[in-house]
Amino acid sequence: MENVQDKSKCLGKLERCYIILQHIRTKIDSYLYEPSTCALFETKEYLKQKIDKLIAANESLLNYLRGTNELLPDQFQDVNYHIQETFELEDDFTDYTLKSSKNS
Repeated sequence: MENVQDKSKCLGKLERCYIILQHIRTKIDSYLYEPSTCALFETKEYLKQKIDKLIAANESLLNYLRGTNELLPDQFQDVNYHIQETFELEDDFTDYTLKSSKNS
């Protein structure tokens, strides 16, 4: 029974991560965050690539969890790593937006 609860929590956290990733993707594509320097352009491209990678990983984990009845320790670890990576991306995006607004 504990695996079901863990699986349910993991699904909820992954769905929230997906929403966060989509929100960041929308914001970074916005004209408000157009880079004004070469360094900002490189940072924006790096962030976009990281967003795409995390979205693909998120979809893969969601599909796996929706298709299985049990949560293996490796998958639980993958979910936790993915959540951590999403929060780090969110921090990186916040740093980018602060640098972007200073150069405007």
